[in-house]
Amino acid sequence: MRARSRAWALLLAPALLLAGCGGGDDGGGTQATTPPQPAKVTVTATASGDQVSFDLPAQIKPGATELSLVNNTKEQVEFQLVQLDEGHTMAEFYPAIEKDGAPIPTWLHAMGGVGEASPGERRTVVVDLKAGSYAWFSNTTPEQEGAEPLYKRGGEGSLEVTGDPSGAPLPATGAQITAKEVSPTDYRFEASGFKAGPNQITFTNGGGELHHVVIARLNDGATIDQAQEFFATEDFKGPPPIDFDASEVTAVLDTGGKEVDTVELKSGSYALLCFLSDRAGSPPHVIKAKMIQEVKVP
Repeated sequence: MRARSRAWALLLAPALLLAGCGGGDDGGGTQATTPPQPAKVTVTATASGDQVSFDLPAQIKPGATELSLVNNTKEQVEFQLVQLDEGHTMAEFYPAIEKDGAPIPTWLHAMGGVGEASPGERRTVVVDLKAGSYAWFSNTTPEQEGAEPLYKRGGEGSLEVTGDPSGAPLPATGAQITAKEVSPTDYRFEASGFKAGPNQITFTNGGGELHHVVIARLNDGATIDQAQEFFATEDFKGPPPIDFDASEVTAVLDTGGKEVDTVELKSGSYALLCFLSDRAGSPPHVIKAKMIQEVKVP
C-alpha cells in the first residue's frame, strides 16, 4: 500500500507545483484526486478436530480487494478463488486435482486468492474482483498417510461479488513477476525489483496456461543449475537444493490474471518455480517446460 501512495504522490507533484506558480488562481481549476483504497476483507480459518471452517463475508463489492487470510489451524491453508462456466460444479472439478498431471477443465477459471499460509500466519494479497459468482477452496493436505485435502474437510464455499464497484485499482508495486510461455517446452518467469524485507509483488500470468509461483530460497552453497538438474525429471534423488520451509506460494491465476502478493524475503538467491500442469494434462511445468528461474535479493 505504501508503494502505491508514493507512486501517486510523484504523479501528482507536477500538477501541484504548477498550481502553486499561478499565484492568483482562485481554485476554480480541476482538483486531482487519488483513487479509492482497496476494500479490506479478512478470511479466518479455524479447526475443530479434522474439520476446518473459513469465516468470510458472503458478499464483496467489485474492485481491488485486500484479502487477509488468518490461519488459526495447525496445518497449512490456502484460499483459492475460481469461477465456473454455467452448468458446472466444483464436484466435477475436484477429480482433476486428485490425480497428478490430469487435464484441467476449460470451464474452470482460476481467479487468484491467497496462497499457502502457515499455522498462526496472517497472509495478505490484493486481488481485482469482477462482479459475479465465485467458488473458493483449499487444496492443502497434511503430510501424513491417508490425510485428506482441506476441501474434503470443510475448506470450500462460495461468495458473490456484487454491488456498486469500489473503483479501487490494484496498487502499483516496485517488484514484478510475469509468467510467460516462449515455446511448448520453454516456460519462464520474468522478475524484477526484489529487495530484502517486505515486498509487494505484482504477479501476472502472461501465458496461455494456468500458473502460480513458488518463491523458494536456495540452500546455502546450492546453485540454480543444481536446482534445474534436480527438477529435470520426476525421479527426484537426494535432498532438494532449495528450502521449501523458507518459501512462499501464490494462488493460481488464469491467462491475463493479476494480483499483488506481500512476501518477506531475506538477502540471497531464490528459485521461482511452477508446479502446475497444462490444461490438457502434462508433467509439472518445472519439469515439462523447465519453468524455474533464479532471482537474487540484494
